[in-house]
Order: sequence, then C-alpha cells, then structure tokens
Amino acid sequence: MDTKISYALDLLSGTPLETLKSLSPNELRSIDEIRLRVNRPMSVSIGSEDRIIKDTPIKPEEIEFSFKSAFSYSMHSYSKELSGGYITTRGGNRVGICGTAVTASGESIETLKYISSVNIRIAREIKGAADGIVSRCFNDGLCGVLIIGPPSSGKTTVLRDLVRQLGNRMKVSLIDELNEISATHRNVAQNDVGRLTDVFVSYPKPAGISAAVRVMSPRAVAADEIGTDSDAAALEYAYHSGVFLITAVHAIGFEAARRKPAVKRLIDCRAFSWAVELDHERRQRVIRID
Repeated sequence: MDTKISYALDLLSGTPLETLKSLSPNELRSIDEIRLRVNRPMSVSIGSEDRIIKDTPIKPEEIEFSFKSAFSYSMHSYSKELSGGYITTRGGNRVGICGTAVTASGESIETLKYISSVNIRIAREIKGAADGIVSRCFNDGLCGVLIIGPPSSGKTTVLRDLVRQLGNRMKVSLIDELNEISATHRNVAQNDVGRLTDVFVSYPKPAGISAAVRVMSPRAVAADEIGTDSDAAALEYAYHSGVFLITAVHAIGFEAARRKPAVKRLIDCRAFSWAVELDHERRQRVIRID
C-alpha cells in the first residue's frame, strides 16, 4: 500500500476505515482527498470528481477520532494550526478541519470547536510533472515562471516538482506559507523539494520573501497562491534584487490571471518570461510572455 495512504488510514476509525480498506490498491492510490462530514456519508475526491463511497452517515465519534489523531491528542500544542484550520501530519498529508470558530473581539480566530468536517488531503509527489516546463522555459538559463490554473488543476504538484528540479541545481528559497509544497512535519520536509532548497514554513509570503532575499541569497524564490498587493510588492522587491520568481496563481487561463492587480503588477515589471496554463485535465500550455 502507498505509504501516504497508509498514514491517512491511521487517522480513520470505524466505518470510514473499513470502507477504504475494502478498496483495491489501485483505487486507493487514485484518491486525492478523504472527506468526513458528521451525520453525512464519507466522500473521496479523485482529481476534480467527488464520489460517495458508502452511503453510511459518519458518526460524531469517528470525526472526533480523526480530528484528535491529526493533532496527536495535544490540541494545546498546536493552537496556531488549530486556529488556522489545518495541520500537516506524518507523510506530509494535510488535514483540514471545519467547525465553529471562537473569535477574539469578533475578528481573529482563536480556536475551533464542534468539529463538523475533516478533510484529509493526500500528499502527492509526481516527479517529472514539470519536465516539459524545464525543457521549454530554461533552455537559455533561469527565468521567471508563472503557473496558472483553477483549483484541482495540479498547480501545487507542478510547482513542487519545478522547485525540486531547480533546487537540485541552485539555491532556491521556498516560501511555503500553507505547508502544501514541502509538507514539512517536525522540521523535516516530507516531500522532495531539492537538495539546495531552503524552506520557509508558515511564513506569511511577504515576510518570507523578504527574509529569503536578505539572509539566504537565493537564485530563485518560489511561492504558491499569490494574490494580494503585499505579495506582489514583496515579489517585485525580490525581482529587482536580482532573484528570479517561480509562482502560482488561481485563475482560468492567462488572460484572467493578468487581470488580477497583483499579477498585472508583476507582468508589467517583466518579472515573468513564461506562463504555464493548467486545466482540470492537468494539461499544460506554455506561453511566452512578451
């Protein structure tokens, strides 16, 4: 059995565990997400498709087992992760939780209670996912690349492999704000992000980018899901400091992406030489940016 699926099954009990154990190894390997919702049936995501595996309502105690197992029965030790709604577990799997927020003065979230949904996202590494990008975009040396795609189009998978390939050749600083790329667990990256890659885990992107440029002297900075003005400002600072940018953004196609103010700002300053469009079928279209 795939090791990361095995680690995910360790977070399940009762009917969810029995149901998934009854699937074939090939069926298990195809699963991207396992989602539990209290008093509703378990579903799994395979690519962009959601499937109900067995029409049996999930019991509150099964939700509680998964939630507490993900946090190693030590919620007070992971208060930041709990307030953020997710935690990275063994093998790099990411567990997202949904419930009732406890807020401070009606603004920042202090913690969650009454957990109603748990989503176990299987950490997938596809080595070679960025082969086409590397061969097409880096023939003339290092350059800036913008990866574009809607949710579940494989942006993170492609970005991870691109970081791995570049990070085996040169110094790369990975700003892994959501810990989705490196899947660092207890200070060790569970995914291969390259031998020369330095990982900034859980840093807000602007702070991580600024720190990377100041103290790690990278050839390239990589960051996922850019979108805010502060993201753009930090990336522009890195670019004007002589650092190449490898980034990704949620959008359906290049034209939609360039309408986003943060992306337009970076395109206008010529931070990117290439854009890579992804779709739900995970097809890649490489575009030269003039």
